[in-house]
Amino acid sequence: MEKYRPRVNILSDGSGGNATARTSFSHSCIAAANAKPGPVFGRMSDKDWYKAMLAKDETPFQIAVEDIFSQRDAEISVVVSDAVDGYNPLHDLTAAVGAAVAKRLAAAGEKTVHLASPAVPGVAGAIALELELDADAQRGKAEAAAAYLPLAEEVERIKHADPQSAVRETLLDAGFDWPEDFQPGWEQFARQRVAAGGYATPITYLDHVRPIALSLLGQSELTDGQPAFAR
Repeated sequence: MEKYRPRVNILSDGSGGNATARTSFSHSCIAAANAKPGPVFGRMSDKDWYKAMLAKDETPFQIAVEDIFSQRDAEISVVVSDAVDGYNPLHDLTAAVGAAVAKRLAAAGEKTVHLASPAVPGVAGAIALELELDADAQRGKAEAAAAYLPLAEEVERIKHADPQSAVRETLLDAGFDWPEDFQPGWEQFARQRVAAGGYATPITYLDHVRPIALSLLGQSELTDGQPAFAR
């Protein structure tokens, strides 16, 4: 963000299973990097996004794509989204939103590249861009991470798993074709939560996430001879 000063869009308010949004921390982090928030910024809670997934409702995702695309105020050459990292179903669908925005931009005649930023180490994919951070950038990144208090535990876990994450920024080629045999880690966790009585129904890749992703990309599958989603 410091280098390119993008417009940053965020689907969820980051409240997770709690009732407390953390968009104020996101605003502070973005402002400190001299970037700016986009038209979609913590629009719905995680719970509401998960409800949409379980209902197989693509509408809020399609609206987010349209709003991000329509609010552009300059030529956009790069779209960076979450990666399909199997860590969280909303991360994976954010990647689909980014791909759909990039596709809309390309259709509008803009030469746009879509890259992905993995939230956790070890995500498969071709490296498209690596930025080696100098001392000032490393210090700024450390300060930003320390200031984002709700993510302190996740930051420490990532630093322990990948010490290089403190000194390097890596963006992957976002190409992902949503194969049927993809097995995200979050799905196993969801089934465990259901078995433990935490939730009634698990979100699954094949039943919920993949169909929405394909629809966002204009590749809706057919179910009983009918489109999977109304367009």
